[in-house]
Amino acid sequence: MLLVWTMATTLTGENREYIPKAWEEVPCPFCGSNDYKRHEKYGPNLRYTYVQCRSCALVYSRPRPQYDEEFVTAAYSVYDTESHHLRTSGVLDASERNLVERYKITIRQIGTHLRRVGRILDIGCATGLFLLAAREEGWEVEGIDISSSMVAAAQEIFKLRTYCGQYHNVDPTGAGRFDAIYCSHVIEHVPNPNEWMEKFRRDLKSDGILCLNVPNQFSIDRRIKRGLKRLKLSLENWALWRTPDHLYEPHLKPMRYLFAKHRFELVEAFTYSSREKAQEGIADRFFHHRFKIGSKLRLFARPTAQ
Repeated sequence: MLLVWTMATTLTGENREYIPKAWEEVPCPFCGSNDYKRHEKYGPNLRYTYVQCRSCALVYSRPRPQYDEEFVTAAYSVYDTESHHLRTSGVLDASERNLVERYKITIRQIGTHLRRVGRILDIGCATGLFLLAAREEGWEVEGIDISSSMVAAAQEIFKLRTYCGQYHNVDPTGAGRFDAIYCSHVIEHVPNPNEWMEKFRRDLKSDGILCLNVPNQFSIDRRIKRGLKRLKLSLENWALWRTPDHLYEPHLKPMRYLFAKHRFELVEAFTYSSREKAQEGIADRFFHHRFKIGSKLRLFARPTAQ
């Protein structure tokens, strides 16, 4: 099964339009149902379609460009400017240091649910900034990424234990299972989410914590944009080279279904933004925790016995 989660497309530098050569019809990636309704047209000239599963409510791309080597090559590139900068300078700049400090917010949230510091795995670890933050908080850290350049940067600069490969093909658990697994904005790129959920169970301790960050398809900003587009008051702002690399767009209801299907208990869910703060105000708590209408969704779950 193919998977790449580095985000740069190979078409950007060439300024070429991405045109799918083949399409495929797929059932719902979460529940396998073929019963759906049309949700939204999107992309350049509205050439792509999101549908919503009538069974589990997941929004997913159907039909989608055929998910093969050609699609992966068009959608992703192993070239990474972050790893190039770090491998050239060997030090964090101000924005990277700030990101490390923001990652500590999530690490402390995981620790609150776990009630201890332990061994954590970051899936899609890039150059290892999340792992660096976790290590500074006292965790034993390991990471996986598909990009050899980013894995090399994490190893050479930060001396982190990282592996290059696809998660479902890498087994970094020689020293035992993990106390926590962190996977941020990766799973929506994965054509085999059910396989990943089962591997999460195998790689976690029985009382471990899984932390997933995913897009929130029903955030307030996404609802407004869809409404404006339907009223023809807003145009789709997609560059011609962009590929539909989000194979599906999660939100809370289908994520609840996915956790239950794979015997995970959802212990907390809230939305957040790129301006996430360690101390939230009253407005933030209502917006992100009570109504959960922010653009990104963070979920904490643990395996159940059954």
